[in-house]
Amino acid sequence: MAQRPTSVIRVVQLVWALVVLATVLAALTVVFEDDLVRALGAAGTSADDTRVPPSFAPVAVVLGVTVSCLLLVQLAFVVGGHRWARHSLAGTVTLIGLGTVSALTSSSPPLAAVVGGVLGLVLEALVVVHLYRPETAAHVVPVSRRETADDGSPIRS
Repeated sequence: MAQRPTSVIRVVQLVWALVVLATVLAALTVVFEDDLVRALGAAGTSADDTRVPPSFAPVAVVLGVTVSCLLLVQLAFVVGGHRWARHSLAGTVTLIGLGTVSALTSSSPPLAAVVGGVLGLVLEALVVVHLYRPETAAHVVPVSRRETADDGSPIRS
């Protein structure tokens, strides 16, 4: 089997770090949901308000699982040498970063969320940098340029 470039190995490590971070932040959302509702969801309510306060835990868990699965599927294609997956993963990570910046600047999140968000932004920036390094570009080549067997399947050495 051909040796993967260091930049691809770093992308794998960084994406797994993002998955772990998403899991930790979802767990913290479940544990500290009451504090989040008080800090973010109860602004402007009165004592006689009958509305049900928002619940952040189900949203955080579903979002964390969905985004983590999406990142891992795209990562598998990047490791497999598919050029389109590199761009797709970079776009996904960039959109996650924009969402993080939006969440951090539009409200007053707890300190743990701010720390997790900033750490996530650093990891996301590193993923994009490593995805566009020359070694990664050499690893992900168009299918037409790969060596193929007589039956058209790619040859992996």
